[in-house]
Amino acid sequence: MKKFLSSNTLFVFTFLALALGAAVATFVENDYGTQVARLHIYDALWYEVLLTLAAINLLAVMFRTKLYKSLSKGLLHMSLIVILIGAGVTRYGGEEGRMHLREGESSNQFTALEDGSTKELPFAITLQKFEMERYPGSQSPSAFSSDVTVKDSLESIELDYRIYMNHTLDYRGYRFFQTSYDTDEKGTILTVNRDPGKLCTYTGYFLLFIGLILNPLNPGSRLRILLARINKHTLFLVTLLLSIASHQLEAGEYEDNYFETFKVESFDVSNDFSRLVVQSRMGRMKPMDTLSREIVRKLSGKESLDGMTHNQVVLGMFFREDIWKKVPMIKVKTPKLRKMIGTNAEYRASFNQFFEGHRYLLKEEVERAHALKPSQRGTFENDLIKVDERLNIAFMVYTGALFKVFPVIDDPNNQWVDFKSIWTLSENNAEVTIQRTIKEFMDQGFAQNYAALDVLVEEIDQYQRQYGNAVIPSRRVVDHEIRYNGLKLFPRLSIAYLLAGIALLGLGFWVLFHPVRFSKWHLFVVFIPLVAIVGVHTFALVARWYIGGRAPLSNTYETMMYIAFSASLGGLLFFRKQVFPMGAAFIMAGLFMFAGHLGSIDPEITNLVPVLKSFWLTVHVSVITASYGFLGIGALLGGMTLVLFVLNKRNRLELEISKLTDTNEATLIIGLTLLIIGNFLGGIWANESWGRYWGWDPKETWAYISILIYTLVTHFRLMTAVYSKYLFACFSLTAYGTILMTYYGVNYYLSGMHSYATGDPVPIPVWVYVTVAAVVLLILGSYRFRDQRSGNIR
Repeated sequence: MKKFLSSNTLFVFTFLALALGAAVATFVENDYGTQVARLHIYDALWYEVLLTLAAINLLAVMFRTKLYKSLSKGLLHMSLIVILIGAGVTRYGGEEGRMHLREGESSNQFTALEDGSTKELPFAITLQKFEMERYPGSQSPSAFSSDVTVKDSLESIELDYRIYMNHTLDYRGYRFFQTSYDTDEKGTILTVNRDPGKLCTYTGYFLLFIGLILNPLNPGSRLRILLARINKHTLFLVTLLLSIASHQLEAGEYEDNYFETFKVESFDVSNDFSRLVVQSRMGRMKPMDTLSREIVRKLSGKESLDGMTHNQVVLGMFFREDIWKKVPMIKVKTPKLRKMIGTNAEYRASFNQFFEGHRYLLKEEVERAHALKPSQRGTFENDLIKVDERLNIAFMVYTGALFKVFPVIDDPNNQWVDFKSIWTLSENNAEVTIQRTIKEFMDQGFAQNYAALDVLVEEIDQYQRQYGNAVIPSRRVVDHEIRYNGLKLFPRLSIAYLLAGIALLGLGFWVLFHPVRFSKWHLFVVFIPLVAIVGVHTFALVARWYIGGRAPLSNTYETMMYIAFSASLGGLLFFRKQVFPMGAAFIMAGLFMFAGHLGSIDPEITNLVPVLKSFWLTVHVSVITASYGFLGIGALLGGMTLVLFVLNKRNRLELEISKLTDTNEATLIIGLTLLIIGNFLGGIWANESWGRYWGWDPKETWAYISILIYTLVTHFRLMTAVYSKYLFACFSLTAYGTILMTYYGVNYYLSGMHSYATGDPVPIPVWVYVTVAAVVLLILGSYRFRDQRSGNIR
């Protein structure tokens, strides 16, 4: 029994069973609800037995292998046991519930989340006032708070306190977190938490972090051994370039004359117009230049049109809708939809082509498409919905309804209004004056008297600065954002990364078969462009941080750009003497950046929801997404190793395969370390923000599954009976599927706190099938070249 409890077999069995059970639970929760998943899996006795077995196995292995003799290894493994003990104390000794209070109401009771029972507190809470803050001019919450009074008759204490997101009330072992509120904003919902296991759990976290930090410093650690092997070798190279495309539009003779004049004479005033500030529907204050880019990109898929800038296009649409409605600029992808509106044009149609008189040609089809579940929609239905959205946006541009550029004087919520709504205001002379300016602005624009518009744009700018000074960004910030937009750094970096990665891999394969010795000067010349690419990427992230006023880590687009950054920076720091890992790092960066610009991911800079306004967001997300970059490099290195198996003849590449395997293992160890730290930092954030370390949300669960799987992969070398470099390469490649599920799959296929899904999954993209097929073919194609028993290659 003792031998079994300390065996690698039990280790593999418990970790695989825990991972499989959790994976199944996420789909059970999606289809049957959270309570069913908790009852049968998460809170079930069998799952807790597995966790207990894993802890016993870990403890037994520590004594069998004497891990306690190494400070870093001992702390690292012991911390996991301490964390599990703390979790058990919390699970069976803690309390969690919700308290609902209306303004002026007192209560000493809360409703338990586990069974719905009512529990009493040894003191009472009174809600004095609930306050909601919104982003300027929008209904989106910026922050909300509850002013409460704690009344403790036993201790003769009366305490006033303000509870808001990431700022909790702690009293007599109970913690109160701001969770939600009533729709009339006269009541609050607080999460109540009593956690006797907190000290034990946080002690475990502390030991874990110390162990993970000390591990790379330990000369006897696996990572240090691998890095020592890796650092014996050298190499390098790179190239880059970019491309831009444009397209044409058609118009009649009058329109041709109009556009010839408009292209030249509207350029300067469109640039002035682009510097006006506009308030987005979410309340972000941004230059008109940013909005114009978003509009033209949304309508046509490009940021310019027939030699005209995005600012000229939007200004022209606003001034002369009669002409611009005839311009083919609405992107239409499917031939069936183009046939419906009677156009043979490639990809784009005019606004007028979607109407016969006042009848909207797509009305019935759009209603039918919206009635279908996302998974039932085909390419035609998806295109139909997107085209309908583009037409609505175009209409709002023609009417000026998108341009909220006029601050409402003395508005308590700092609301700004558009060119239509401004005419409903006439409470003071300033509003009447700006209305006259607007009328002349539109008249001069219609008459194509562009020279007269500069002064009028200046008057609008002065009106913004005078009456919107509470929320308007400085001219310096506006100019920085416009310059950032014009540089288009991220799209161009995706090309640079891919070219650099392909060049490095090409060089690597060439050197394998044509050995050559590089001088330090050659390596230096090659290394400089790589550093320059990462340097530009760093500048782009910092610029986006400066413009948005927050760390660029709050949406899919931003995290994809950061994962790319972590992959490329990791390649430079850890693998600067190895061409294959460096090439893999840059290709991984390029793929993430390229995927971020495919069109389905919105690059817009947005405001943060209240719960994300925390220091922990930056720390948690930056660390955990950095791990995705390293683990992605490991996946590519695994694929390259399989390719080398196929190319290996007469054992010529055996040394290269060994070096690549060592590098891959080191990369996965770094990635797993960051993944663990990032997830446990997330647990601290969650506990400090809303009172629970872990809620078995699908994204949390798949992150936990990823940790289990990568722990197995990085410990695979201990299973000497089955270990081989071939299998290790296969596992490192396929394990990344758990990361893709965590990052992408959960967002779109499982409903939860972190996801964008609503229970009805969207169709699985074609690239998923292609990628899976390519991985399977690579594994099968390299199978006959492996030697599973010895780990050697032939």
